[in-house]
Amino acid sequence: MFSLSSFDHVGIRVTDIERAQKFYEGLGFVVDPDEESPRAKARGLVNAQGVRVHLIYNGVPAEGGNVLMDVQPKHSGYTHAAFVVDDMDKLIAWFDEQSIPITEGPVVWGEGRRKVCFVRDPDRNVLEFNQLLEK
Repeated sequence: MFSLSSFDHVGIRVTDIERAQKFYEGLGFVVDPDEESPRAKARGLVNAQGVRVHLIYNGVPAEGGNVLMDVQPKHSGYTHAAFVVDDMDKLIAWFDEQSIPITEGPVVWGEGRRKVCFVRDPDRNVLEFNQLLEK
């Protein structure tokens, strides 16, 4: 048998690479030059803690929003990426400074073990942020 040891990255389809990159840079990501693939229209970003995202820049704007989250019927597919944050209050303050609306939360879930909030990136992709709380 085999085991999965960690999560490598999440691919996020975007319509405008420069706009998306600027948004994710605000979250602490920087371009990883080893993860650039113009042929695949994919750009890898990484943060100081080694968390990685790949921006797939071949999307077209969808009428009605995110086709996996906002449009009926509901199709199978990835609905969001979730990240762990060390200080939810500081993250929320940054969202306020950047005029990024919180679409849900912050709320405490998991029997008080995590504080959670959700936002949308410029392409309406859902991002979840979790602060793990001491119990």
